[in-house]
Amino acid sequence: MSETEADTDNPAVSRAETLRSRGMHDIGPDEMRRFRRVEARFLEVTAAAGYQEIRTPTVEPLHLFTSAGALSPQLLDRVYSFLDWDGWSGERMVLRPDSTLPAVRWFESREGAANGDAARLSYVQPVYRFDAGDGDRELWQCGVELFDLAAPEGDVELLRLARELLNALGLGDLRFELAHAGLLRAALASTGLDETGQIEALDRVIEGGEEAVGELAAASPEAASGLRLLLEIRGGGAGYLDNVEAALPEAAGQIAELRAAMSALDAAGVDCDLAPAAGGSFEYYTGLTFRALAGGEVCLLGGRYDRMAEAIGGRPAPASGFAADLLRLAALAPEAAS
Repeated sequence: MSETEADTDNPAVSRAETLRSRGMHDIGPDEMRRFRRVEARFLEVTAAAGYQEIRTPTVEPLHLFTSAGALSPQLLDRVYSFLDWDGWSGERMVLRPDSTLPAVRWFESREGAANGDAARLSYVQPVYRFDAGDGDRELWQCGVELFDLAAPEGDVELLRLARELLNALGLGDLRFELAHAGLLRAALASTGLDETGQIEALDRVIEGGEEAVGELAAASPEAASGLRLLLEIRGGGAGYLDNVEAALPEAAGQIAELRAAMSALDAAGVDCDLAPAAGGSFEYYTGLTFRALAGGEVCLLGGRYDRMAEAIGGRPAPASGFAADLLRLAALAPEAAS
């Protein structure tokens, strides 16, 4: 009998499950020790690189996220929201669904925010997202945010830091997948679509794959070669980027940023693939996006979001960051290294 089957037949375990909120789970002593080891290693590596730890409120106003366009329609349906009553009025509040916007808000509200000096922040804190199935609804995010350091320098710093962190945790067989939100927007803009149409087209591509690509190419034959290069081909290298630049000469700046990111990973001896359509559907990304895989398992996600501070009423500021599920890292990290 498996351990899972034994637990199912155990009245004490079954009763404990009914007493715990669905989608939440306890962290027992053994898992907690691994959690603390990974947390300590994360904070050591990021502090050595100049990142200072912050912690933001668990409850935030909903408009913080909606005003910045930081919540995709899919994520908006997954936030825990409620009215915070004050007399006869109330404001719609949410349990923090992500840590980036609260970090941006903190960055903009601090003293000396307008001096333009790079700010480096780190955090370890839970986020809450509703899942209609049996998935986790409380996720422990560990991540960093880098402000006022533009591409490509900021992108290269983050990639090197991510690689250093994963190596420090003992994760092997590392590979990065790179994309660029601006490059994909340039390809979609070449079809004549406005910004709303581009977002809808990207969502269709992510959901529909080759069929959606074919529809876009058929509707805009003059842009077909660039679209197919970006949306159907993975991997590649310098030669692939040369072909993309020939098909989309207006995207030379975005391609230069991708080249810089590739060079940084090559210099660090880390494999990387170019997957320009793999940047996700988050509308706020403006530049490089990336994900790190260890042994084929996705373990870290990041990207550039230069418009975020301005979207919540602050000054324009280059910004980028990455985050990971700390419990996922703890499960992947070898015991000795974690």
